[in-house]
Amino acid sequence: MQFFFGAFLSEASQSPSHMAWCNAHKWVGRLLAPIFILSGLLLASYPETEQQLMRWSSYMTDIAVYIFPLNNDTPRFYSGIGLNLIALGIHFSPTVKNLLSTKYLLWLGKNSFAVYLLHGTLLRTFLVWMMYGISAPAYIVILSEDGTSQPAPRIEVCGRVRWYFWLPIWFVGLYSMANMWTRHVDPWCARVTEKMVGCVFEERSDDSIEAEKPILPQ
Repeated sequence: MQFFFGAFLSEASQSPSHMAWCNAHKWVGRLLAPIFILSGLLLASYPETEQQLMRWSSYMTDIAVYIFPLNNDTPRFYSGIGLNLIALGIHFSPTVKNLLSTKYLLWLGKNSFAVYLLHGTLLRTFLVWMMYGISAPAYIVILSEDGTSQPAPRIEVCGRVRWYFWLPIWFVGLYSMANMWTRHVDPWCARVTEKMVGCVFEERSDDSIEAEKPILPQ
């Protein structure tokens, strides 16, 4: 859903007639854009579990029965629609575009793909070590008399002080590694891709291209 909607907004933003219409109707950005963004934030905030604990999410659960297919992934549907509405609100609002175009946010966006690639691995390694320690307790695996394993008790998470101390440090490390990835790994991958393309395709001279052009009748 996000791929096709993003492609649609990209095409619309390159359409002179559409952008001229947006510039001539300022009320769209002033009135509809905040509605789109706030509605999108609400829909994208639909919790993945325990929706019945809050009245607003419980109400959204009841509505989902009528607007989504049966046996659907309701949180994913709501998140997708919410992100689309947020993107639509940004598209119609020059003010929000200017706010999102600051150099700091552009730097975050530049490294966002590297963050997407690296965050899972760093979550399962460094963040786990920060929050739970670097060694597993002895009771993590329990074997019964017949040699089969049994569920072990859950490891207790660290206290709040340790949590709030290590989490910002982990984010700094994540974006530092993502920045190095963007600066060094991505250019290397681009060079390798260009070499592979050069091995597969051969460059043709301008003379050969001209010779292949059809001769139109006079």
